[in-house]
This record gives sequence, C-alpha cells and structure tokens, in this order.
Amino acid sequence: MQTGVAELLAQYIKVALIAGVVVDAPIIFWQLMRFVGPGLKRSEEIKLLVILFGGVFLFAVGTGFATLIVIPFTLQFFLSLNTIHIGGMYSIKEYISYLVSVLFSFGLIFEIPVVAAVLTAAGLLKPHWMRSARRAVVVICFLVGAVITPPDVASQVLVAVPMYLLFELSVVICSLVYRRRCAKLRAAGLDPEQVQEQSRGAKHSRWAAAKAAVERRDARNAKQE
Repeated sequence: MQTGVAELLAQYIKVALIAGVVVDAPIIFWQLMRFVGPGLKRSEEIKLLVILFGGVFLFAVGTGFATLIVIPFTLQFFLSLNTIHIGGMYSIKEYISYLVSVLFSFGLIFEIPVVAAVLTAAGLLKPHWMRSARRAVVVICFLVGAVITPPDVASQVLVAVPMYLLFELSVVICSLVYRRRCAKLRAAGLDPEQVQEQSRGAKHSRWAAAKAAVERRDARNAKQE
C-alpha cells in the first residue's frame, strides 16, 4: 500500500542507496587499507585486514540469519494478530523500514565476536568476565527470542540458541586473544596484571591532572574578577 504520492519513488531510492553501499563495500575497504596501510606495520596491517573481513563476514551472516529465520517468524506473528473484524494494512515505507532495521540490527549483533576481540586486545575485556556472565546471557537470549518471535517454544529456541552460540564464540575468541596478549607481555618481561593496573593508574592520574588544571584556571579567573 502506498500512502504518499512519492512514497514508492522514495523507497526505490532508499533501497538503491543501500544496495549501492553494499556493492561498493569491497572498494571502500580497499581504499581504506590503501589510506592507512603506509602508516601501519606488517603485523598491524594483517590484524586490520582480519578485523575488516571478519566483521564483513559476520555482518553478512547476521543479515542472512535475520532474512531466513527472524523476519519470516516475526511477520507471521504480526499478521496472526489480525482478527476477523480488523485487518492489517502496511505501507511500503513501513515495510522497507522494518526490513532494514531488522537486518541492520542483527548484522550489528553478529559483530559481537569482533568487538570482543578488539576490546580484549586493548586490555579492556577478559575472558573470565564473560564466563561469569553466562547465566545472565542465557536469560537475555531467551528473552530476546521470546520478544521477537511468535509465542511458541520452537521459534524462541531457533533464535535464542544461535545467539548464545555467538556469545560462546566470542568467549573463545576472547580467550585466544587474551592468551596471545599475555604471552607477548611476558616475553617482553612484563606482568599482564601489573600492566593493566598501571594503565588504570595512568588514566586516573591524567584525570586528576586535568581536574587540577581546571581548578587552577577557575581560581585565577575568580581572582581576576
């Protein structure tokens, strides 16, 4: 159903723009690598390539999962809410916006392993933190599965189980990256725990120095007034 004069044309343009970004993504990443590549070491360039291609692959898997499982179940559920006296009528704009939002959301959800790997490599995430949150993650996965699927157990499990497996994959990747990071620090004669404490102390000291500078500036301004 078209509710506006130019609504169909606007949706054609919207879909064309999204398709153009998807098709041009390899060229965009290639140009990005050519821009930042000269300033990176060989090992850093390889890591960046792994992150980029891993992120693209997982995003594609997430959109495929949404297309094959999530969208059919949710549309079936929403259409089942129609009664004899009430019929659903959805505009093209609402339908396209719904599809784009679901695809984009699940593409981002499937980026969790890449985010976990980057945070672990930066020393901001540890595998045992993720393992300790397993129970909460199981509950969250089944809650999400119950919200976005029709009210039956099979549909809920079809969504919740892949999401939890994705979390477990993130734990495995986090563990591998953390072990490699610790091995490099120990090879350099450093204690990983001590390095993390020092980085925390450096952040606090920088914050304290910035706060003291602001207080001194305010004090000078108050004297001048």
